[in-house]
Amino acid sequence: MEYITEGAIGEVREVHVWTNRPYGFWPQGVPRPAALTADPARVGWDNRGLTQRIAAAMDGAYPVPSGLSWDLFLGVAPEVPYHPIYHPFNWRGWVDWGQGALGDMGAHLIDFPMWALKLGLPTVIETEATPFNGATYPSATTTYYEFPKRDGMPEVKLTWYDGGLMPPDPPELEGGKLNPGGGILYVGKKGKLLQESGEAHLLPASRHNSYGAPKERLPRIAHQDHEMNWINTIKGRDQISCPFEYAAPLTETMLLGIAALRANSKLHYDAPAMRVTNNAAADQFLTRQYRKGWAL
Repeated sequence: MEYITEGAIGEVREVHVWTNRPYGFWPQGVPRPAALTADPARVGWDNRGLTQRIAAAMDGAYPVPSGLSWDLFLGVAPEVPYHPIYHPFNWRGWVDWGQGALGDMGAHLIDFPMWALKLGLPTVIETEATPFNGATYPSATTTYYEFPKRDGMPEVKLTWYDGGLMPPDPPELEGGKLNPGGGILYVGKKGKLLQESGEAHLLPASRHNSYGAPKERLPRIAHQDHEMNWINTIKGRDQISCPFEYAAPLTETMLLGIAALRANSKLHYDAPAMRVTNNAAADQFLTRQYRKGWAL
């Protein structure tokens, strides 16, 4: 993020982050499998009736695959019967185990502004969404974060979009369109920076072309092998690129977006105390009930 480091776009007060992935990556807005107990003739085709029908269509008893310890997989989460819609892979779309698109892709995309702008933790969080059934994450969400002043830098408003929701196309694209698959748009005092498909470009294109490539000021991981960076650091041969001191606030920021969704409320957050100051009931979503036998 050398463009930001060398001030190519000036002070950044606004960031937009978006992603979109098909249902195959995680279930969205899907009910938990359950038998239809009502008379099918009396089940309507409204949202409630359709949800019941989908749940019944998925209902069934499935044997736990050999080699899978279902109890170990459940861990601290509530006990539910094994179902292939939960595991493998699709667990990330269920509230019991995952954080949906925000927790999955946020780790990759929110990472950049968190790091480049030294955002720390937000003080205000609010999430809007399509219908949320409490079992799987909604089909689409928008989360608004407010980060306070820090290290001589101004307040920043960061907006997260998923499920096909996106920020408006900036006029500096000169008729072009933002990549619907995902990206980051930094709005600075002197210009804008667009990051898509692993590349960053100043906007408009004429400014990018006249500015030239920035100097590399930040360390790189050899061959981009972040797994080996982790292993070699454990062995004392390398310097970790993402220490726990950084990863923890990044994860906490994403989870606060989930807490705002579950609380259905704007949250004012006291980061040092790790509590919500405007809605005491929302604090329940900052922790969880541990399953019997799995308490810490």
